[in-house]
Amino acid sequence: MVKEYFLFRKFITPIALQFLFWGGIGGVLYGTWWLYVHNNWAWIMALVFGTLMTRLIFENFILRYQTYLLLKEVRDNLIKEK
Repeated sequence: MVKEYFLFRKFITPIALQFLFWGGIGGVLYGTWWLYVHNNWAWIMALVFGTLMTRLIFENFILRYQTYLLLKEVRDNLIKEK
């Protein structure tokens, strides 16, 4: 199993993206809390737009990875047909 990771047959991208996403959400929540504690009115915008932007950025990464997986599946099916 570890050999598949070293030979790049299996990727850590899905696991890494999930970990980074939740880290990003944690960072947004911490920044929102910091703004709230320091009586800055922008905490509301940080909460709404920060979580939304984090989600959109990581959805873009996941879409790229899923596109790769589907293209790989198409390639494998074309090779089987030959």
